Amino acid sequence: MQLATIAEGLISATPGYRETTARFDDPSTVEAYLTFERALARVQGALGIIPADAAATVVEVCRLENVDLDGLRAGTARVGYVIVPLVAMLAEKAGPHGEWLHYGTTTQDVMDTGLALQLRDAAPGLLGTLGEVCQLLASLAEAHRRTPMAGRSKLQHAAPISFGYRCAVWLDQIHRRAERLADALEGAATLQYGGAVGTLAALGADGIAVREGLARELGLAEPEITWHVSRDRFADATHAFAAATAALAKMAGDITFLMATEVAELREPYSNGRGSSSTMPQKRNPVISEAIIEAARRTRLLPAALLEAMTQDQDRGIATAYLERGAIVDAARLTAGAASLAVELVGGLEVDVARMRANLGATGGLIHAEAAMMALSAEHGRVAAHTLLHALCHEASVQHRDLAEVAAAKGYALAPEIFDPGAGLGSQDAMIDAVLARTRPPANGSAATGAVTRP
Repeated sequence: MQLATIAEGLISATPGYRETTARFDDPSTVEAYLTFERALARVQGALGIIPADAAATVVEVCRLENVDLDGLRAGTARVGYVIVPLVAMLAEKAGPHGEWLHYGTTTQDVMDTGLALQLRDAAPGLLGTLGEVCQLLASLAEAHRRTPMAGRSKLQHAAPISFGYRCAVWLDQIHRRAERLADALEGAATLQYGGAVGTLAALGADGIAVREGLARELGLAEPEITWHVSRDRFADATHAFAAATAALAKMAGDITFLMATEVAELREPYSNGRGSSSTMPQKRNPVISEAIIEAARRTRLLPAALLEAMTQDQDRGIATAYLERGAIVDAARLTAGAASLAVELVGGLEVDVARMRANLGATGGLIHAEAAMMALSAEHGRVAAHTLLHALCHEASVQHRDLAEVAAAKGYALAPEIFDPGAGLGSQDAMIDAVLARTRPPANGSAATGAVTRP
């Protein structure tokens, strides 16, 4: 199945999108199913549940080169599920030992465990890319902690902040979402093995021993009870993908606004022709940010499918397996693509420090109104000072005069440091330090929370 298409634009060209898509393509999916069948045969052979020579034959036969993928697709279209024709194809190649293939298990065990294996194997690359985004943001936060810019509330000037503070805010949320995604993917890496209705009745007293050995062989967590109809682990993972892309989109949305012609404080990395218009030669559109936002909008629709899949009927649900898988795979590859784009975006972001400072002065000092109010509160009280500053700001705005000039004309002398952006940054340095301490790996290179490498 071709998942990356021209119509999907920038997102489908990213390394993360392509690599993650490949993790879930047909050959990789069949290989995950074969991994389950090989491990099951090894464990059952070691426990004496199936003959040792049969186990060896099954392990040898369950190889991707023994699978006719076109024939398997045709068989799946005929049967409705992939495992029945896959087992039949391999059992024929195993000869008399084929009867011991897929022994004491069921289709859902294979498909769920296969998806768990694929998610586990996709996790390091995806989480590593998010970790790279975090480290790039950490560098920007440090470099620009004293670069003043306008803080904006409801898209209007509010009070000064630094660009480093803004980067630390982005970093804090993205890193937290990456950690949550790591936890969710670790939870999704859980063995499914229950047989017909989850009780492992086909194996008699040996069911738990096989389950323990199978989890160990595959490197997956062993559940306390079969989760055929308990789909929350996969739902958690999909929600975590959606939240991670939403965190990236928050950053991308801010950058898009700050690239607007009238603001012009940031620019995406330049590449000849990138972001150009077919009819307006001057355009330098925020195409990287746009692609991240689009990926997030698509991803946030997908958890609904997983919530739907959680409402399973009795001991085996109807019409949820492919709904669930399709949503999870889409969420994974879109998140990986968005993370790849975020690395490019943050790594090459152009910061116009002079423009940031110029924009701070665009309103004639109105952005320092809170600082002025707090200075006057000592003498007049906060409520009266607020009322006074509101009137002074209105007069300054309609008359296009500086706030300090209007205040002085009314007999209110405001100290010059009130209008110094660098003096009004509050406790931001302590906040930036706290975020950097939590998200940066230690200097000795040992594992750290900031590395985001689980599972």
